Amino acid sequence: MSEARRLRALEEECQRLKRVSAVIRSKDARRKLANRFKDAKDPFKIMIVRDMWLTGFDAPCLHTMYADKPMQGHGLMQAIARVNRVFRDKPGGLVVDYLGLADQLKKALITYTESGGQGNPTFDTAQAIAVMLEKHGIACDMMHRFNLDKWTTGKPTERLALIPAGQEHILEQEDGKKRWVQVVTELSRALMSDPRAHPSG
Repeated sequence: MSEARRLRALEEECQRLKRVSAVIRSKDARRKLANRFKDAKDPFKIMIVRDMWLTGFDAPCLHTMYADKPMQGHGLMQAIARVNRVFRDKPGGLVVDYLGLADQLKKALITYTESGGQGNPTFDTAQAIAVMLEKHGIACDMMHRFNLDKWTTGKPTERLALIPAGQEHILEQEDGKKRWVQVVTELSRALMSDPRAHPSG
């Protein structure tokens, strides 16, 4: 695809997103979306926000926040609290930090906790990576001989077609569904909590 066509496609997508965002800007529409998002049984699972719902929004079922916005102090603590809530079998939340907010988090902890910021607010990264690599390896082994090339190179329809084919690949294996659900659950737990709480073996 030529650079001009890419730019044109990007501009068209931006215009489409502007039209969509105008629809959800009404107070009533935002309230309805919030109620749906708080419902753990609702299929509405992903929301991209800039400021909305980062503070003062309580939905214990939320488990992951991807942070790509500079935050500090009380705002950062509130944003993290959105996902770091115990809920059913969820031990805590996961914050995927694209900006390097650890220093800001340490400053906020000094200001807003009785401990004065002493201690380590995160778990051992090397240990977390080891657990995730182990669980990822098991998942990859289960997908052995399933061609995933189109997942990164295919058109959107080709990529989407891999999902049911991948499901069939898993279901054809002995106890495939049970084993897949188990490894994905263990991988999620490794991502969302201190891996020392979930020893392998």
